[in-house]
Amino acid sequence: MAPRKLERTSSRILDKAAQRGGDALFGLSADFPRLIELDIDRVHTNPDQPRRHFDADQLQELAASIERHGLKQPVLVQDIGDGDYRLVAGERRLRACGLAGRRTIFAIVTDGDPDELALIENIQRVDLDALELARAFSRLIDRHEYTHEALGHVIGRSQAEITRTLSLLRLPSRILEEFETRYRGVSKSILSEIAAVEGADAQLRLWDLVKEGGTVKALREAKREQTPSPRPDRKPPAPPVLPVVRLVEAAQKIARDFSSVDVRDLRDHRGHLSDKEWAELRRLHALLDTLLS
Repeated sequence: MAPRKLERTSSRILDKAAQRGGDALFGLSADFPRLIELDIDRVHTNPDQPRRHFDADQLQELAASIERHGLKQPVLVQDIGDGDYRLVAGERRLRACGLAGRRTIFAIVTDGDPDELALIENIQRVDLDALELARAFSRLIDRHEYTHEALGHVIGRSQAEITRTLSLLRLPSRILEEFETRYRGVSKSILSEIAAVEGADAQLRLWDLVKEGGTVKALREAKREQTPSPRPDRKPPAPPVLPVVRLVEAAQKIARDFSSVDVRDLRDHRGHLSDKEWAELRRLHALLDTLLS
């Protein structure tokens, strides 16, 4: 007699167990991860997945490993009804299973904001490059109106690190394009050193130095050389007004000018802002967050 085919884990059994406060078979708590096996074609990728780059050779290697040893870590999904699921985390594993000819995949069903969950899972696995991380931060801030401090609490990072990471998005377009196409191995610390320099021309000179193999130490030395030293025969100029004082004075003026404006009116008119205006607002937001931290 042919061997009896085992059924896949039934979501109905687990749902009933959850209603009773635990797992019917093993007495586990109701919040124990819910593991199911899904048809791959019922799992839909997340268009806002923070990871953008998928190396073809690495995918083939992962597919070969899955074909030989099986999938060792389930993907994360959310139930969107009618037997379909949205992928929250694990797109490399999903793609590799497809390449390996698998028709099903093991998944853990999770709740919560899919963008936050996907970002946290990728951060824990150190799967994102510096720009993928910065764009994921920016998307969450735009979508949920987080401050840098609030986003730091959500994903377990410091406010200062959030601000430094977002500063990478203000690098010249040539640096961003070349990083994504040819120099993804450049570390986040080096990009942060470049982003901390004022002026696109100076940033591009440092970037060219990095492409020639410059290290963080060499970068810092080059930054010092680019800063002109005062001539000894000249009297030192009067100390300028500190940037922090100017920033506070500007914030006070904004507060006075908009003291009678309803916050809801500002939200209703956000759609009228241009990309350049959004960029300036984000820059001001980053400056204020840095000051408050």
